[in-house]
Amino acid sequence: MKRKSILVLSLVLIGIAAMTAYGQKTQVTFWGLQAQMPSLQPIIDSFMKENPDIDVSPSGYGTDPIKEALKVAASSKSLPDLWFTWGGSLGSFYVENGLTLDLTKTAKDQGWAKVYNQAAIDLCTFGGKISGVPYHLAVMGVFYPKSMLAKLKLNPPATFDQLESELKVLKANGVTPLGFGSKFGWHTMRLTEQLIEHYAGPQKHTRLNMLTASWNDPAVVQAFQKLKEWSDKGYFPKGFVALDPTEAESQFYQGKCAFIIEGNWMDSALIQNSLDPTNFGMFKFPTDQKPVRMSSFAEMFQINGQTDQAKQEAALKLARFMTSAEVINTDVDNYGAPATLGVNASAKSPHVKPMSDEVNKGSFQITDQALPQEVAQRLFEAQDKVALGEWTPQRAAVELQNAADAFKQK
Repeated sequence: MKRKSILVLSLVLIGIAAMTAYGQKTQVTFWGLQAQMPSLQPIIDSFMKENPDIDVSPSGYGTDPIKEALKVAASSKSLPDLWFTWGGSLGSFYVENGLTLDLTKTAKDQGWAKVYNQAAIDLCTFGGKISGVPYHLAVMGVFYPKSMLAKLKLNPPATFDQLESELKVLKANGVTPLGFGSKFGWHTMRLTEQLIEHYAGPQKHTRLNMLTASWNDPAVVQAFQKLKEWSDKGYFPKGFVALDPTEAESQFYQGKCAFIIEGNWMDSALIQNSLDPTNFGMFKFPTDQKPVRMSSFAEMFQINGQTDQAKQEAALKLARFMTSAEVINTDVDNYGAPATLGVNASAKSPHVKPMSDEVNKGSFQITDQALPQEVAQRLFEAQDKVALGEWTPQRAAVELQNAADAFKQK
């Protein structure tokens, strides 16, 4: 009877110990992009296996829904412990409002300069503070189906005039030349910013994005005039102003559109749509400027600066794990375009390394991250209203400068 009591007591103590151990697990909430979850979930599972004292609860969102969800969570003080976001003015919102953990000292102590691409670190820095763990370093290029151009005896255009000539040929042969969807604004913005780069040149374009040059400028007017001209000629998908970017991308995958501006994640997207990336080519948008600069931006993981230290340490550990070369190299085919150094090139992603190499020859920060969000939203509005004939290109330039002035006065 005594032995039985001891056995029962032992089992009870073991149960209590197990419950206590479970209760001591650090719970980490993580919000990321739904499209990236298939590659991140196995990494998160491996992380929890290696760190049994940490439990991660991931949630996936679409591109625009995660922006909205994070803003709502920020206003209600219910941000997750770790979240995905972009650099520039998108990520800086959380820094400006004191919501993120300052990683500047951590980066120095852990030698991030030897771990991550410096351009990515810079794009994750705001006000001299590193505000996130670099995840992807995205570079934008023009993708096209090789067979389509070959059939029409066309080559990737090297000049702006050649581009316009090919747009005309494509349209005449029943192909939609440009695959853009303007709902939410950012997809068409990828084209608008290249037109501004073409007409304004690198130096003025940089000053425009820094709000140190007036947007009410002839170069800006010319860019919007060209956007309107191409819209009137039917170079965009029908109803593109209200078209979701995913629908525009779908038309490209189906071979209905010739040119689309996408990042170095495009190889993975093509594979996910049962297409072979080697059947597609990529070229820099021909702006006739020197250097020919490519639009780029960083994606990062930010850490809640208002939660307890245990959660912050666990979130940082998870972010570093998800961006480590060792982990990325186990599934580099599906990871995209890492900001991490020392990563093997994927044979299934032929455009990732060339694009990453090209960006070092000249780049500018993508517009909706370079500009304050108030001004970026006015740019989105201007694109649509000009295309629909509701605003003249001249008014678009005036409205943009008004938005810039309002921001600076605020």
